[in-house]
Amino acid sequence: MPRGVFAGISCLFSAIALAACGGSDEPRDSPGSAVQDEQRAVLATVDDLRAASRRGDAQAICEEVFTQSLARSITKTAGRGCVEEVRERYVSSDAEISVGRSIKVTGDRATAVIREAEGGQSTLHLRREDGRWRIDSVEPARAG
Repeated sequence: MPRGVFAGISCLFSAIALAACGGSDEPRDSPGSAVQDEQRAVLATVDDLRAASRRGDAQAICEEVFTQSLARSITKTAGRGCVEEVRERYVSSDAEISVGRSIKVTGDRATAVIREAEGGQSTLHLRREDGRWRIDSVEPARAG
């Protein structure tokens, strides 16, 4: 998984830096639905990632947005701390991200498809940890 970690994370941060506007195309009907509430919570995590990246807060990304497992994997792969790696390679003051229609929640797992400026898309895999949604892995972008 080491190569996949960096490929996925690079893809994710490229999407954050280059994608169109934030938010989701999710329909807003049927307020109060448990699934829609969970989808909104997933969107909040993606927005937390964008906001932390914009303010250069790599510590918040590693400790509050990523799962502990992902942060450990980045540390192991990079040979230095997650915060240092994320701060040096991935934060961006103009970070934006666009979440597509596909947010799926199944129990304590979720996926969200993000769109990139070049037309590709990546899939974020999230897991509920410490009572909130966190990014657990990233499936790199595919063309189209």
